[in-house]
Amino acid sequence: MYPRRGDRLLQVTEEAPGNTFVLTPWRDVWYTSSMIQTVSTRTICCKLSLDDPSAATIRATAEAFNAAASYCASVAWDLGITNKNKLHHVVYGPTRSTYGLGAQLACCARDKAAEAVRAARAHGSDTCPTFTPESSIRYDARTYRLMSMDRVSLNTIHRRVMGQLVLGDFQRRHLYDTSWKIGGAELVQRGGQFYLHITQTKRDPEPDEPTGFLGVDVGIVNLATDSDGETFSGDQVKRVREKRFSHRQDLQKTNTRRARWRLRQLATKESRFQKDVNHQISKKLVRKAKTERKALVLEELSHIRKRTDNGCKRSQRRLRTGWAFRQLRTFLVYKAQQAGVKVVAVDPRNTSRTCSVCGYCDKRNRKTQAHFCCRSCGHTAAADTNAAVNIAYRAVRQPAYCAAPPPGGGASTSCLL
Repeated sequence: MYPRRGDRLLQVTEEAPGNTFVLTPWRDVWYTSSMIQTVSTRTICCKLSLDDPSAATIRATAEAFNAAASYCASVAWDLGITNKNKLHHVVYGPTRSTYGLGAQLACCARDKAAEAVRAARAHGSDTCPTFTPESSIRYDARTYRLMSMDRVSLNTIHRRVMGQLVLGDFQRRHLYDTSWKIGGAELVQRGGQFYLHITQTKRDPEPDEPTGFLGVDVGIVNLATDSDGETFSGDQVKRVREKRFSHRQDLQKTNTRRARWRLRQLATKESRFQKDVNHQISKKLVRKAKTERKALVLEELSHIRKRTDNGCKRSQRRLRTGWAFRQLRTFLVYKAQQAGVKVVAVDPRNTSRTCSVCGYCDKRNRKTQAHFCCRSCGHTAAADTNAAVNIAYRAVRQPAYCAAPPPGGGASTSCLL
């Protein structure tokens, strides 16, 4: 059931057993009179083939569209407007007359600008967002249309142009999955090639009632450890990252034309590697929780780096801040929602210092990074496993604070395919 006019979009969490709260993304929760419904969003990245005249038209449209979006953003920034409807009455006329956009493209430029300004305000930025001529064009259901034979019709400042989607088996299988509803799209230019990022939405299934809890502890030596003792080691990841870091240093010292070209080729390799590893870990954890009918229990680690930067040595900064733990948490949340697995967030304080058997808490319990030995009862265990068991216990024993991400940033149920 989709929201009706008058329904409010709220940031809420559902109360769960043990006075805990289910982790739910604020921007994808609809409140109705009868239920709380979450919706997952995914993005299909499709290569787009255009003939030369159509490509030239698209580039001209991108330049006009992003100039209009920059104008809307500057107006919204100066007037302190973040609401799309209020901004519409101020910028709609000038956007159409000055930049030559059609009605729907003008609305899409306004929406893009308003969202960028709202995100900048939420993050405390003091700089008005701007868009380059090569930035993306936003399309909604009225400005683009998927046609037969993998064709797509796109609105421009002059006329509609027809493009050909170059789809592999993976993209075709997901794009034509009728259980997902097709939404808007973003036309992106990357390396001289056009890509159409098509969004799809689907209502999540009702979460299963868990019969237990699976705690997950994240770290640097072991990227993730669950309360059953399964560990996802970071040794191989560390070796790969150190090798690539050394390679980048050598290329930067060489500083020839070929070396700079190679650096550009490697620019996104690290992020793709991180994303692949995080996908693998999150898939295994969610599959395990689904099979065992357990809820996933995560630590609420928002802004943890800001709180612990004072105790970080300079030599350890790259090691500590180099891995995308927020991304791993995001992947766990959206995969769990799509699988019908509940996700709970708990207070992380002293989970690594507390004995999972007797509950005795002492900094000296953790003798080394890897080993835990309780000074009260003598219980010994792997330190990360002991912490993961404590995390699972807190979902039952202690109240967890609301882990919904703040407006303008945080975990999302969106995924890019």
